[in-house]
Amino acid sequence: MTAQRTFLYDDHIKLGGKMVEFAGWELPVMYSSIIDEHMAVRQAAGLFDVSHMGEIVVKGRGARAALQKLIPTDMGRLEKGKSMYTCFLNDKGGIIDDLFIFMLSDNEYYLVVNAATTQKDVEWLTQHCKTNVSIQDVSAATAKIDLQGPQSYNILKKIIRDDRLENLQRFHFFTGAYKGEPVLISQTGYTGEFGYELFCINNVASRLWNDVLEAGKEYGIKPAGLGARDTLRLEACYSLYGHELSDTITPVEGGIGFVVSAQSEYIARDIVEYQKVHGAPRQIICLEMLDKAIPRNEYRVLYNNQDIGYITSGGFSPVFKKGVAMALVTSGVVSVGDEVAIVIRDKTSPAKVAQRPFYKYSGK
Repeated sequence: MTAQRTFLYDDHIKLGGKMVEFAGWELPVMYSSIIDEHMAVRQAAGLFDVSHMGEIVVKGRGARAALQKLIPTDMGRLEKGKSMYTCFLNDKGGIIDDLFIFMLSDNEYYLVVNAATTQKDVEWLTQHCKTNVSIQDVSAATAKIDLQGPQSYNILKKIIRDDRLENLQRFHFFTGAYKGEPVLISQTGYTGEFGYELFCINNVASRLWNDVLEAGKEYGIKPAGLGARDTLRLEACYSLYGHELSDTITPVEGGIGFVVSAQSEYIARDIVEYQKVHGAPRQIICLEMLDKAIPRNEYRVLYNNQDIGYITSGGFSPVFKKGVAMALVTSGVVSVGDEVAIVIRDKTSPAKVAQRPFYKYSGK
C-alpha cells in the first residue's frame, strides 16, 4: 500500500525534508538534523506537521455519558474550551489508544487520536456509543500543525490577532480565524515545552505553515521532523502508544496512572483502580546511561544479574548529552539512584535509575 501524504508534503520537499514512512504516512524525519531541530524547540521554536493524527467528532445528547463509560478519567474535569488527556481501555485494562478530548459544548467533543489506531478507535466508539450519539471521523479533512517552544506566543500573535491568545491557559483552546478560515488553537503539545496545536482544513494548511515560518524567522524558528518530536517527548518522559502504552499495558503500568480519576463505572474500572491503590505488576522507570552507550527499544534491563524488564523508549538526549531511556520493569525492584545494566549486543552498559521526568515543563 502506498503511504499517504499530508497537504504539506510539497512544502517539506522544498525545505529539504528527509521523508520516511510512519504509521502509513510519508513524513519528514528531519530537515537539518535531529539535534539542531530539538534544540530549536528548547531554545526558540519548532514547527511540526502532525496532520497524520486522527480527529473524531463525538456529539449528541448521549455523547458525554458514552465517553465516560470508555475512559478512566472524570469527564467532570472538562468544560467548554478545555481539553484533557486520557485513554480508551479494553476489558483487561490494556490501553486501546491514548488521546486528547476537547470539549466543544455539552453535547459535542473533539477527539485527537493516534494515526495508526484511528480506524480501531472509530470502530470501538461505534461499538459502544449507540444511543443519542453520532461519530464522525474528520481526519481526512483536517490538518494539524504544532508550534512548540518558548517563542511560540510571540510568533503566533503575529498570525492570529485575537485577544484570547494572550491569556490562553494550558489545556485550553478556542476557535480563532486565519485569513477568514476557522482554526482551533490549543495550548497543548508533545514536546515538554510551551506551545500550540493548530487544527485547520487541509486547504489552509500550506498558507498557515509558511506564514508561521515567516513570522518566526526573527525568533529562530525551524521546521522540525519526527526525529526531534521523539527525542523531545523522551526528555519530557511522555508515554508513547506502541512503546510505554499498548493493549497489554495498563495506564498504571504505562506511567499515566494520573488519568485514573473517574468515580462512575467504566470498562476495566476494577482492574485499574486496584492497581492505582495497591500497585501494578510492572512500572515505567527512567534511566540515564553512565557511559557513552545509547539505549534503544527492547534492550533488556538487568539488576543484580536478574532480567527485570526492557527499554520501551531510548535515545540520545541533546539537552543532557547522554543516553536516556524509559523502561517497563517488574515493580518495586529498583528505586531512584539504583544502578542497573543494559544489555547491548551481548555486552552490558551501566545506567542509573533517574527521577521522572528528565526535562520539566516550565510553561510560557
